[in-house]
Amino acid sequence: MRVTQYQNGIDMHFDWGASQFVTRQWQLGLVGYVYDQLPCDSGSGDRVLGVGPQVGYVFPIDATHQGYLNLKAYKEFGAANRADGWNVWLTFAISPAATAPTATTRALITK
Repeated sequence: MRVTQYQNGIDMHFDWGASQFVTRQWQLGLVGYVYDQLPCDSGSGDRVLGVGPQVGYVFPIDATHQGYLNLKAYKEFGAANRADGWNVWLTFAISPAATAPTATTRALITK
């Protein structure tokens, strides 16, 4: 039963990123997102776009784990019915350490 007659809207959030490891530890790239409130709550919906730089760093924690720090900043624009500006995200993750590549030996061919 709808006592308040309030209807929730549906949000659409599309994230994208393009980056490259420039060394074994450092990553540089570009990130962005589109946010749109498709069917609105009550009144006009929100909409905003954001684009900005990204930098990441992989580092060893111990023999079996590695850490990853990622910093990305978005300049928001194209906002409708909401505030816009800059927002910054810092992410920290722990994962199993990457295994060292094994040396491949080529078979000697002799005649």
